[in-house]
Amino acid sequence: MKHLFYNFKITFKNVELIFWTFAFPIILVTLFYAAFSNISAADDFVAPKVAVIENENSMLVPVYKQIFEKVDALNVSYETDFESAKTKLESEEIAGIATFDDGMEYPKLTIEQNGINQTIIQNIMTEIELSIRSGSEFDEVKIKNTYDRKQEVSMIEYFTLLAMACLYGAMIGTKSLDKNLANMTASGKRIAVAAVSKTKIVLGSLLTSYITQLIGLTILFVYMLAVLKIDFGEHLVGVIGLTMLGALAGLALGTFISAIFKVKDSIKDGITTGFTMLCCFFSGMMGPTVKFAIDSSFPLLNKVNPAALLTDGYYALTNFGVGERFWSDVILLVLFSGVLSFVSIKVLRRQKYDNL
Repeated sequence: MKHLFYNFKITFKNVELIFWTFAFPIILVTLFYAAFSNISAADDFVAPKVAVIENENSMLVPVYKQIFEKVDALNVSYETDFESAKTKLESEEIAGIATFDDGMEYPKLTIEQNGINQTIIQNIMTEIELSIRSGSEFDEVKIKNTYDRKQEVSMIEYFTLLAMACLYGAMIGTKSLDKNLANMTASGKRIAVAAVSKTKIVLGSLLTSYITQLIGLTILFVYMLAVLKIDFGEHLVGVIGLTMLGALAGLALGTFISAIFKVKDSIKDGITTGFTMLCCFFSGMMGPTVKFAIDSSFPLLNKVNPAALLTDGYYALTNFGVGERFWSDVILLVLFSGVLSFVSIKVLRRQKYDNL
């Protein structure tokens, strides 16, 4: 316990490390939220406006008035002057004009341009006409926004950010292991000649790193859920479990980098950051189309990319629930962590020093 306590003190005194693993993900998710929060609102359905020119001599007007009362997908207003309505049409205040001239069997629709609103009006007017022709009762027409929040492009960005936060734990793992290596730090030299269990010290340091990473991810998660109100769907427990596994993958990555690369701390930080950002790029952080392109052209690449596996796991959970796709990502993440940990252990056990 004393060793864990000292490890926590050392870790939290490293301001730069705490910033990149605690503060930076929160800053980044806030920027993402500011950029993407209006996407859903932009996709909300707004009923197109159509002006109906009333004609007292037309028997169709009362019939269509009753029908329009059932149509939530149109915002209908009634005019008596066509020229006044035409002015509104030209200024785009309305999307179409329906006129009922004498002797016409069905109304005439006037539009100024082609677009989504004009297409909606035309389709509904055609549906009404077909209903009248067939003599059947016209059913209610309601068009609602069927845009599923789980399919938002912004959610993929949030998933990749969570994956990045998990892999940033590699920084903590690298620093934690380096201070126990005799060829990297003075404290490592003292540990190497001390009459203590090296295995217990290393495992204690890695446990501290993992707990620290989980604390940072918990803060990030609470901020996203409670403050930003980001919806991760019904399988929140699965999302949390996958995040904990992602943190373990980040720790394994940091251990691997520390064991393999015998270079300065600054270079190791560069390798860790560069590799993490490259993984996040391939997983869709800079645009989901990148991930789709990689999956289509080089499918094996993202099968060994921990950020892509995490992103895909989150996506599978929120859209399809716990299933084959989710478990496939979990298994590949476990294999990723296991292989890196195995190689790291082999390298560290073979290290010998002629002098310290």
